[in-house]
Amino acid sequence: MINTTLCEFAMPLTDALLLSLLGMGIVFGVLVILMGIIWVMGKIMEKSPAIAAKMPKLPKPQDLFKKLKKTEEVAETAPQNEEPKAKGTCGELVLVKTEERDAAMIMAIVADSTGTPLNELRFKSIKRVDEDAEKETL
Repeated sequence: MINTTLCEFAMPLTDALLLSLLGMGIVFGVLVILMGIIWVMGKIMEKSPAIAAKMPKLPKPQDLFKKLKKTEEVAETAPQNEEPKAKGTCGELVLVKTEERDAAMIMAIVADSTGTPLNELRFKSIKRVDEDAEKETL
């Protein structure tokens, strides 16, 4: 019968520390090697015109930060009296002789019958047509 207890596999503290340092050193060394490979590949990409032509042109991070600042400045100068629009809205909806409740039902019916989500549809105006006015035009 084999008796395996922790006491048989005990390792001195110095050996355990050296083993853990060796493991961390190997991991760190592999990371440094990977970093070097990526750096060399980047330099090759920059120098080779054939490869550079195939790669998409990405803006520098500094340029992105400048655009972000400009966007914030424009947002600050925008009129503050306008109510913020809901996410996914496509603009204004003009209701002519129509209540909001009726317009909401019409939009829901159109979305359901076309099988298109409501946020992908764009309604510019909804106009109520009276039966009396329709008969007069005929």
